Amino acid sequence: MDMNEELMTTVVGSYPSVPGKKLLGSSYYDGSDPFHESLRRAVKDQLECGIDMVSDGQTRADMVSLFAQKLSGFRVKDRVELVNRVGYRDQITVEDQKRVRDLIQDNTLLKGIVTGPYTLVKSSDNRYYKKERKAVFDTAEALHKEAVELSDICDVVQVDEPLLSIDFPDHAKEAVETVLDLECTTALHVCGDVSNIVDGLVELNVDILDHEFTSIPKLYERFDELDFPQRLAVGVVSTRPELEKVSTIMKRIEKAYEFFGPKTMIDPDCGLRNLDTDTAKGKLKNMVEAREMFLNG
Repeated sequence: MDMNEELMTTVVGSYPSVPGKKLLGSSYYDGSDPFHESLRRAVKDQLECGIDMVSDGQTRADMVSLFAQKLSGFRVKDRVELVNRVGYRDQITVEDQKRVRDLIQDNTLLKGIVTGPYTLVKSSDNRYYKKERKAVFDTAEALHKEAVELSDICDVVQVDEPLLSIDFPDHAKEAVETVLDLECTTALHVCGDVSNIVDGLVELNVDILDHEFTSIPKLYERFDELDFPQRLAVGVVSTRPELEKVSTIMKRIEKAYEFFGPKTMIDPDCGLRNLDTDTAKGKLKNMVEAREMFLNG
């Protein structure tokens, strides 16, 4: 599939597919990886819904501990702690992305996802660094090594930085760009109300910006005020448990296209991890159907 496909459908990342208790129990004794099945289910659901650019579903853990438990310097106990200088030890999600690549067809694109350095640091109990900036840049350099390996497998590498919607420090731009200094297409997802930082977001050297337009519709006007080079992944379904009708989603797609035209990509507002699988899949299915109705209407 061409990366410039009109109204490409994608996902933010997470999906509510988890290993069953029986599989978790048996894996403890036979040493198998119980998350192979949850990954397969997450990818299968996305493919069955007709998503153009899929993810691995991030089924192994929450976005912070998934990366913190593999980077040196972090310690995961009751909460995540920073206890030493951050560094890259080994691949974190690379093998999972290879499995996804084996599951999808050549016309389906693959997105690899990295939790952002600012979010990782701010979500941790810092017991080592005197300066937050240093912690963020050490983490960014470590994550860049993972991102480089992902770029050999994935069509897009995305950084997730939800905490930038709360605070956008001076070093945020350089930290994100350090992780995403890659040869492939790059994306940044920031959930929450980013209306006050849109000017900074469009200055980032990334190819795709991804935000919550359904939950925060004032973002339409904020982005419309500016000229920006990035494609915009517009959230057209919410992460609330209610399943939107196809007609409702199509109206949101119409609005997105009216504002942003061919720059528009569509996806959910955020990850779907906290929904049940039937609702999550239903949202993706209705989103794709609404896109088709819009294109054929």
